[in-house]
Amino acid sequence: MSARAIFLFPTRREWGWAWAVALGATALTLIPYALGYALARPGWEFTGVVMNPEDSQSYFAKMLQGYTGQWLYTIPFTTEDHAPAFLGGFYLLLGQLARIAGLALTTVWHLARVSAAGLMFLATFDFCAAFLRDVRTRWIAYLLAVFGSGLGWLLFLVNQPYWLDWMPVDFKMPEAHLFFSALTFPHVALGVTLILASFRLSLGAIESRGKWIAALGAGLCNLALAIVYPFLIYLVAVILGLECLRRTVRARQILWRETFRLALAFVIPAPLVLYYAFTLSTNPVFRAWDAQAITPSPPLLHYFVAYGVMLLLALLPWRRSRSEFAFLWMWVIAVALLVYAPLNPQRRFVEGVQVPLAILAAAGWCESVWPWLAQTRAIRWLVAQPRYSVAGVERLVSVLFLMFMSVSNLYILASVSVTAAWQQPYPLFRLRDEMTAIDWLRLNSRSTDSVLGAYETGNYIAAHAGNRVVIGHWAETVDQEYKFAQVERFYAVTTDDAWRCELLQRYQVAYVWVGAQEHKLGEFDPDGANYLQRVFFNDAVRLYRVVIP
Repeated sequence: MSARAIFLFPTRREWGWAWAVALGATALTLIPYALGYALARPGWEFTGVVMNPEDSQSYFAKMLQGYTGQWLYTIPFTTEDHAPAFLGGFYLLLGQLARIAGLALTTVWHLARVSAAGLMFLATFDFCAAFLRDVRTRWIAYLLAVFGSGLGWLLFLVNQPYWLDWMPVDFKMPEAHLFFSALTFPHVALGVTLILASFRLSLGAIESRGKWIAALGAGLCNLALAIVYPFLIYLVAVILGLECLRRTVRARQILWRETFRLALAFVIPAPLVLYYAFTLSTNPVFRAWDAQAITPSPPLLHYFVAYGVMLLLALLPWRRSRSEFAFLWMWVIAVALLVYAPLNPQRRFVEGVQVPLAILAAAGWCESVWPWLAQTRAIRWLVAQPRYSVAGVERLVSVLFLMFMSVSNLYILASVSVTAAWQQPYPLFRLRDEMTAIDWLRLNSRSTDSVLGAYETGNYIAAHAGNRVVIGHWAETVDQEYKFAQVERFYAVTTDDAWRCELLQRYQVAYVWVGAQEHKLGEFDPDGANYLQRVFFNDAVRLYRVVIP
């Protein structure tokens, strides 16, 4: 990629169409949310998320603490006392903005998601334009990056949804494809945007003399990335490290000036990264969270299902030299190394790899596949028909290819829309009486008052009432599996009251919640316990204050 190509922008008209695609794709992601709010059953409320409610509530918990004016996060999903830390800074900031603007947290959440999605799509077009001068190839790359996915839908078609004991990447990992990212969490989409911006500026700093300002800009992007999605800074570092090594080998000398410029891009976020490392090593609760927050990669064959078509297209022999795409291959190689590295967030390192693969695949399609197809008997016959032209048939075949590559995303959009409109499962939808009880807790208790309830209950209380809970998150609850068994035993009707009192004291529980999820754990009736005093009730929930002498 030449220095001139880095800053080669499309025409204003082409940018207009890029904006139209970005806005259209973003609008599509609004469909399931609009259906959820519009069609919620009487007595029920849509929580504002369409998948992965557990992690979603962790983000809302950070926003709630930001809303109360905090810049340091105290984990509410566990009862252990601990010092707060600057982790989840992006969502703390969103909470602060909600307070300043006087908006509800869910409103700010949706505004952030929509804004991040639009920025991600526009940054993707800009990145494609930096590598592809041919308008046709550029647009295939852009549309493939935005809407494309893998072939995971084929596993559903052959009734193998859990092939190799793993759900297809297309439907399991929002970070794997851009449209899926836009549909879910704002930090995922914004993370892609920051990665792309960091690379654009870093390459400018390497290839242009005197471009220290580009290095500074890359450093600020990396700092923002360390706040929004911290561990992805390692992905950026590995990719740029490989690129620097490649250039050094090609030049047969150490490129000191370029290396120093690139180093500046990591000096700026370094203090924050070191702060994270210090916190996770010295704060026992955050250390326990980090140890439990393991997101392993699926079997290798699942990655081939997700990315195999684009990878095969990328590997086709092209007419042009591939040296200008070398950086894109460094990105793909870095991801291949990191997704099975001995690191907790293995599968998260696929973040953004759809973009370089789409660019490489588009080049392969336009320079190898279509020229071959154009010479086939079927295409020559079609072109010879009245009202057909070579350019028109090429557009048709390209559109069919893009549609084929978008099936998984269409399936996801349809699935979550049906879920929001008709299925409306718990906990994506919750009883209004539950919300009323949570409002009571937020107004009548302190955030340090711990609440005992089922896992799904604690997950929502911590995020929207702000109380500590005994169990509530797979990673942020210390010793989550052990505590789950303890909570289950608490609600069992055969459990001894003395044991229950000991558990309440051990976890400093101030309130006990009894609702539908707790009844699934056991039929314990707190009304008969002299150490529990009922302080709130409605048709769905009873709340008890612990009054152990």
